[in-house]
Amino acid sequence: MLLIWRYLLSQYFQILSLSTVAFVAILLTTRFDEIAHFAALGAASSPIIWFVISQIPYILPIVIPISSLIAALLLIQRLSQTHELTALRASGWAIRDIFYPLLMAAAFLTLLNFYIVSELATNSHLQANLLKKELRSINPLLLLNNKHLMRVKGAYFHALGDSRVGEFAKNALFAVPSKQSNRIRLMIAKSLHADSAFFIGNHVTNIATLPVENGESFDHFMVENIEKTTTPVQDFSLIFQRNVFSLSNDHLKLALLIYRMKEQSELLKQPNLLEDEIKQIKKLQNRSYAEIIRRFSVATAVFTFTLMGCAFGMNISRHHSNKGVVFVIALAAFYLISYFTAKGLEHHLFSATLLYLLPHSLIVTISGFILYRASRGIE
Repeated sequence: MLLIWRYLLSQYFQILSLSTVAFVAILLTTRFDEIAHFAALGAASSPIIWFVISQIPYILPIVIPISSLIAALLLIQRLSQTHELTALRASGWAIRDIFYPLLMAAAFLTLLNFYIVSELATNSHLQANLLKKELRSINPLLLLNNKHLMRVKGAYFHALGDSRVGEFAKNALFAVPSKQSNRIRLMIAKSLHADSAFFIGNHVTNIATLPVENGESFDHFMVENIEKTTTPVQDFSLIFQRNVFSLSNDHLKLALLIYRMKEQSELLKQPNLLEDEIKQIKKLQNRSYAEIIRRFSVATAVFTFTLMGCAFGMNISRHHSNKGVVFVIALAAFYLISYFTAKGLEHHLFSATLLYLLPHSLIVTISGFILYRASRGIE
């Protein structure tokens, strides 16, 4: 028995590892835009390599269930086509005995996947975002040439003369909105250049508005001409960055997420809360609960997908049929659609929970029904 189980496990893990490597390589290509954007911030080779590696734990929680499905499906299909499955059953092996090592391996992989999604993926996601934040604070000219960031912040930058991204810009025009006066501040510079510590401008003109006095229906403009100005890089970068880095649930390990949920529960116990504040706290609390359910769902997918692969990969008929593959694709697609839909509905706890857990119940029920019929010789 142990020899057979060792054979089944070796074949299962061989296909699983190959599928995982292939899917990670494929899905990394979908993040090339983010990687290229990070490289454009002027990072050295080692931070770029680390940034690419940090994307892998974020991909693995979805890749491992799909790879386990492919591994179980291909292995059981091959055992059926070569009549090895029939020989094992004829020698007295029950279906549960044949599938036991695969399902036990899937159970251990479920625990591993939960650790990845709750610990490794959250930490790598946080470190990648912190690395981007750090690089953006190093070179102001890289910030100014980031069109997406300029658009988000409502700012505008254009170099009318010669320029080199991250190094210098001549005849530069920079406009940024002022939150205090609800007006635009304009800076015109003959030349701008940046080094590791300072942002330096030559022949700079600043145009801003002064606060409007009571009863005045016009703006006061202030024009300031500066021959040379030197600004620390960190001070300039604060224009585009929040003073406090907000941590989303995706950034928190399980222990920190549970602690955040306790804090939210304590906030709800405070007296004299406004109705809008209560709604906002409950919405955040729903997101936290939904995040834990999401991690449980994506971890459990390893076991349910392996069970589905075993059930639909088995063929006890004389005639080979691909109907099982069609059902597998449909159920896997249903799970993925439900999963990504639920991520967008996490503020609605009931809907998100239903979408996260319903596909698992459906897969286990259908797979169990197929195995029950197969154990009694019914196609």
